[in-house]
Amino acid sequence: MDFLVGYRDPLFGLIIFFGLIFIISFFSYAWGLFKSKKQKNSLEQFFKRFDENAKSEPLQFSGEEKEREALVQLAKAYTKNGDFEKAIGIYLQLKESTDDIQERVLILKQLAKLYYKAGFLARSIEIYEEILRYFPRSADVLFELMLIYEKMNDMQNALKIKEALDELGHTSSDANYLMARKFIVSNEIDDLVTLYKEHPALVRVIFTHLFKTDPQMAWSVLDPKDYEQVVDILWRLEKDQIRTDHPFLQALYTAKGYGKFTETSDIFEFDVLIHYPKADLDFEYLCPKCKNIFPFAYSRCPNCQSVESPKVELILRPKEEKREESFSV
Repeated sequence: MDFLVGYRDPLFGLIIFFGLIFIISFFSYAWGLFKSKKQKNSLEQFFKRFDENAKSEPLQFSGEEKEREALVQLAKAYTKNGDFEKAIGIYLQLKESTDDIQERVLILKQLAKLYYKAGFLARSIEIYEEILRYFPRSADVLFELMLIYEKMNDMQNALKIKEALDELGHTSSDANYLMARKFIVSNEIDDLVTLYKEHPALVRVIFTHLFKTDPQMAWSVLDPKDYEQVVDILWRLEKDQIRTDHPFLQALYTAKGYGKFTETSDIFEFDVLIHYPKADLDFEYLCPKCKNIFPFAYSRCPNCQSVESPKVELILRPKEEKREESFSV
């Protein structure tokens, strides 16, 4: 009976309550230490697989923050100059300067980017997947992984990662773009045409492919309001592939020198070419998002990775004369 009375004592209940809290806290702390040690050992084993690439001379440094930052800047300089091997070697040795998992993961991210730039896509994927083991909700890692799969034309995996990014709240127009790329890789023309009608903003990526595979079919689908967005593609068509049933096309191909389809044009560059055949036309591509200009066409901005179609700028330049060389025997 005395035991039952003690059991009902409020003080006894408080002792039990705080005892349980202590036990739970202790085991949580112990589990945290165990998990941290396991992650550290796992990362160490993972790093060892890449140590064979650290061919640069061993670095002597004390581990101080200033010295470490200087080495990071040196690695960035090597990267900028295209000396990826030395940059990789520095990062692999920098990992020894810290036991912090967060900092080691940052080093892994830099290594993944370096392997990507050096063309070792499989290794880059391997590193990003290792990072996702510890930080599965890392949106920047998922995005970089999506870009690699896209570059490898593995659109199935790229689309899966895009779904994961959407679940994390990182919505964008990449899904439609990746779907277009998927149809291009598998040459699903009907699906591409349907996608264009539903999402005309994809006109450049879709018609770059369609005009290569079936120009006549491409003409039958392309909306005249989109002619200006693909003017560079239309300009580079062979003479037997063109159409001149629209004022824009008449001016374009008169300027190109394919015939006399019109006498003048409201577009300044076309009008100059119509009246001054010694000039020629070139193109620049302005990213609407980051405002960078590139001398080459792209489907994803090399700077900000946006899939928004670039604005095509017309550039007049002197026509290059074809030199005919004669050889005497």
